[in-house]
Amino acid sequence: MIMRGIYQQVRVAIAALLLFGAGAGTAQAPFTCGTSLEDLQAAKEQMFKNMEELRGVALPRTVTYVPVRFWRVGKSDGTGKIPERIILDALCTLNENYADQNIQFYLKEIKDVDNSSVYDNPGSFAGAATIKDLMIYNAINIFITNDAGDGAAAYWQGPAGNSFNSNDWIVCAKSYLGDVRVLTHEVGHFFSLPHPFHGWEGHAWDPSVHGNPVGLYAPDGQTLNEYADGSNCADAGDGICDTPADYLHPSNNCTYSANAKDPSGQPISPDPHLYMNYHFGCDSYYFSDEQKMHIQNSLFSASRNYVRPDYTPNTAEITETPVLVAPINDEDVPGYTNIVLEWDPVPGADMYLVEIDRFQTFTVLPQRFVVSTNSLLIDELEPNKKYYWRVRPFNEYYTCTDFSAPERFRTGDAVAVREIEAVREWAVAPNPVAQEPFVRLSLTVDTPFDADISLVSATGQIVWRQPAQHFGIGNTSIDIPVADLPAGLYNIVVQSARGVLTRRIVVHH
Repeated sequence: MIMRGIYQQVRVAIAALLLFGAGAGTAQAPFTCGTSLEDLQAAKEQMFKNMEELRGVALPRTVTYVPVRFWRVGKSDGTGKIPERIILDALCTLNENYADQNIQFYLKEIKDVDNSSVYDNPGSFAGAATIKDLMIYNAINIFITNDAGDGAAAYWQGPAGNSFNSNDWIVCAKSYLGDVRVLTHEVGHFFSLPHPFHGWEGHAWDPSVHGNPVGLYAPDGQTLNEYADGSNCADAGDGICDTPADYLHPSNNCTYSANAKDPSGQPISPDPHLYMNYHFGCDSYYFSDEQKMHIQNSLFSASRNYVRPDYTPNTAEITETPVLVAPINDEDVPGYTNIVLEWDPVPGADMYLVEIDRFQTFTVLPQRFVVSTNSLLIDELEPNKKYYWRVRPFNEYYTCTDFSAPERFRTGDAVAVREIEAVREWAVAPNPVAQEPFVRLSLTVDTPFDADISLVSATGQIVWRQPAQHFGIGNTSIDIPVADLPAGLYNIVVQSARGVLTRRIVVHH
């Protein structure tokens, strides 16, 4: 399936060079790309195929929106997953880095995987086989793991396409997802870009080993070394003529300070600012014009049909943060179950990330929820504890958003009563729900009272709510809409000052 061992061993040596052999003080972490030599060569060959396939074809000048699916990988016990907010930040950075290419990415979905093999060793036979089984070929699939293997930050697993023989996913170690270059670099490989130092992977130039001038061939034994004047650029190195000759000279300070000479004895001058290079600490990075051309060719090639759904997401820029409504201002809530968090909706937002924690830093095992409404039912917290909560709005495209200012409340020690004495009998029908547009809630009441009625998903999201419903003496029926709900389990919750009624329903389609 995947054999990465040899390349992983040489990456360790490069990582050591970057960490200990270069200048310190950069805010950007050194990384090495773990894409295998075989896949890098396949990417280069695919780049030339794309160029031939689209020769003479006029490509669109408008923005193409590309779906991305992030897989949050955790241990088999469910722990260790990266917070959703870092995924939102990473998508924001990716869009900023590709903004000048008429390519923008949108969030297809975030999916969770609980598998220790994938979490710790995604490149192993077991890890890769699991990923292969999980793959859904309607978006770029990015698996965020604990480790990408022996010092690598990330890798693209080729070959390209969505056939039986394809793999075509990206793996990124969770500690590197927030780096300004790493995901951009691997998406470059996804779009068939080689490294500028193609053929030198795992062999940073050393005059005592590789000579000066260098020989005709790179250390891989098959790639021609590019000349400093670019005279053989189409056939040598990465095959891209506006990326200068490069024999892998990593640095931590965005500086090329070696004196490597090409096979003719002329000194080379690599470009440290290229995203596809291994120079760190630069104040800016970019793709060359020809790299951009090849990215476009890849995007519109047959091998990339599945990431061009001809879909325009909600592109509204979100300029406001949510106003938290309740509970706020150190409010004491009577219990620690069935607590409803509410906030004002934000223009342009389709989704909200809610974080709840005992500490205002939101770093000590916070609870996190992604919902599409402006309220959330929390089933159980700890009694008599202080909690902070905050909300971050976003939509499928625009994720460069801020959290609201946190608010604070304190739980009580009461457990919500699971019955309301004023209710003589109550029913929910039909249940299960199949083709019906509504489910009917019917109560027979002896003493009048007011209550909030909520339909809550299995993840706590309130998908429908009717506040302050009055129930008079006798029979009252409420129709709750279910036609547009995804299949699954839901709870109907009737909550009043006198207690709580809860009934589980099953929705089929």
